[in-house]
Amino acid sequence: MGSIDAPEARNRLLSWEGCHNVRDLGGLETAAGGRTRHGTVVRADNVRRLSSVGWRSMLDHGIRRVVDLRFEGEEADEPGVPDDIEVIGVSLFGRHDPKKEREFDERIRYADDVAAVFASGYIRTLERSPARVTSAVAAVVDGNEADGVLIHCFAGKDRTGIVTALLLGAVGVPDEIIAVDYAESEQNMESLFRTWVSEAADPAERELRRRIIRAPYATMLAVLQWLHIEAGGPERYLSDAGLAADQHARLRRRLLADPR
Repeated sequence: MGSIDAPEARNRLLSWEGCHNVRDLGGLETAAGGRTRHGTVVRADNVRRLSSVGWRSMLDHGIRRVVDLRFEGEEADEPGVPDDIEVIGVSLFGRHDPKKEREFDERIRYADDVAAVFASGYIRTLERSPARVTSAVAAVVDGNEADGVLIHCFAGKDRTGIVTALLLGAVGVPDEIIAVDYAESEQNMESLFRTWVSEAADPAERELRRRIIRAPYATMLAVLQWLHIEAGGPERYLSDAGLAADQHARLRRRLLADPR
């Protein structure tokens, strides 16, 4: 397993009141020996849970655009966002399908290898929905370059994990480091889902819920390996799906300290 142990990387963890799984994508080493920039892209769980203090922390961090990867309507009855924040909605998984959700839960319930089930689901999204995936990446890179952008879903693990992996992979962060970043979400899931897990009707349901909130390192490593083998890597995948050359350039400027 790779590691994220430099001081620049350890300082990525953000404590914003109301959220549980917030990290700056800065401080990660690239294959070329550089590092990603702090303050330009942040990943998070649902920011609509932020308190007023949490929103102030987010604004102070420079975030002015939020890319919401949740299903359309998933934000119903939630508080609004500050006037200074622009929200771009891109439903990464398309339309919510309760039947497919139940089928996925059953695969997780009976799986010998939970990591492989998550990986197959993520890869299915990449295979079947390249336009939506690339729209999410474009929403990150097309914002004002002077402003920070935050990407989130419900837990900041699955949909956010896919988009984060593409962003980091496209600027040369090694697969092992991207997979470590993804796996860091698992330690934050306990506080986010503690009540949900404890309210399970029986031990079998409780175990299923514990499995659902995992973020195995092997999952993201498998997804990235698929991208290299089947799609020519994250950068080629995004190009083939419609991300233009100037958008690639803006992505490098946004995330890299030295974008050459």
